[in-house]
Amino acid sequence: MSRWRRVVAAALATTLLLLALAARNTTEPIQHRQAPLRQGSPNAPVLRVNGRVINRGELDRAVRDLVEKRGLRQPLPEELLSTLKKEALEGLVSEELLYQVAQKSQAVDLERQVAQAIALDRTRRQGGESYASGMEKAGLPQPLREQMIRKELVIGHFLETRFGSRISIGADEAKEFYEANRERFKTGSSVRASHILVTVAERAQEQDRERARERAEVLLHRVRQGENFGILAQSHSDCASKARGGDLGFFKKGELSPPLEQAVFALKPGEVSDVVQTGSGFHIVKVTERRGPRLESYDEAKAEILAYLKREKMRRLVAEYVARLRDTAKLEPGGAVY
Repeated sequence: MSRWRRVVAAALATTLLLLALAARNTTEPIQHRQAPLRQGSPNAPVLRVNGRVINRGELDRAVRDLVEKRGLRQPLPEELLSTLKKEALEGLVSEELLYQVAQKSQAVDLERQVAQAIALDRTRRQGGESYASGMEKAGLPQPLREQMIRKELVIGHFLETRFGSRISIGADEAKEFYEANRERFKTGSSVRASHILVTVAERAQEQDRERARERAEVLLHRVRQGENFGILAQSHSDCASKARGGDLGFFKKGELSPPLEQAVFALKPGEVSDVVQTGSGFHIVKVTERRGPRLESYDEAKAEILAYLKREKMRRLVAEYVARLRDTAKLEPGGAVY
C-alpha cells in the first residue's frame, strides 16, 4: 500500500478529518501516554454543549492525539500547548454538535458495527501486550473506546447520508488529479498475503489456548496436504477476511505486527508459513504476490482518488453545516481550568 493510499484510507476512516479537526488515532500501535496535561479530575467539566459536558479527560485525549499525530516533542512550550488546547476543544465541540444531530438518524446495526470495529482494531494492534491491558494503559478502557467508535459511526453515517449522496466526481476530474500528482502514487516494495486466523479469547485458559493452536495446526496440515487455502479460509478463519478467501491485500514493511511481518516477508509467492502466534491468536499465512517499487497506474489509484476528491468536497459542506449549528448552539463554560 502506497503512502498516498494510507493517507486516503486514514482520512476516510476518521470522521473528524472531514472537518480537518483533531482526529483520534485508531490505527497506530498503543503507546504509553504521558500524565494528564493539568492536574485534576478527568471528569471535571470544561464546556457544556447544549447541556452535554465535555470534560477534562476528553480534552486531554484530544490534545495528546494532536501531539502524537504531528510528532511534537514534549514538554511543549506553554504558548503552543494553549493553541493545541483551543484547537482540540473546537474539534470536540464540532464533533458533539454533529453527534447530537446525527443521533436522530442512527446507523443500522450500529452495535454490530461497533463490535466489528473493535475486532479490527484489536487485529491491527497485535503484539505481546494484550489488547485490553494496552488500552487501559493508554487511558482508553473498552467502554470508552466503544463509545468513541459509536460516535464516529453515527456521525459518519449521518454525514454520508446528508452530504455524500449529493457529491459526484467525474472521471475527467479524477484523471486530471492523477496526472498533476503522479509523485504521490509511487510505492515501495510490497507483499500481498492471505491468512487463516484462529482467534483466542483475551483471557483464555491455557487449555483453550492449546486447543486453538491445535486447530490451527490441523488447518495448516490440510493446506500442506493440498487443500485450497482460500476455501479453508472461507470455512474456518475467524477473521472478516474470510469473505475474500483470507486475502489481506498488500503490505509494506512496518505495516504488520512483528511476528506476521517476519513470516510474510520470508515467504515467496505461493509459500505458506508455519503457525504464527500474535495477540489475536494463531495465523497461517500465504504470500500470493510480490511487487517491487513502481508507479501505480491510474486504474489502480482511481478508487482512492475518487474517494479523496469526494472527501475534500464533503469537508467544505460539513464545515459550513457545523458553522450553522454553532450559531444556534448553547455553549457554557464548565468551570474547570484548562
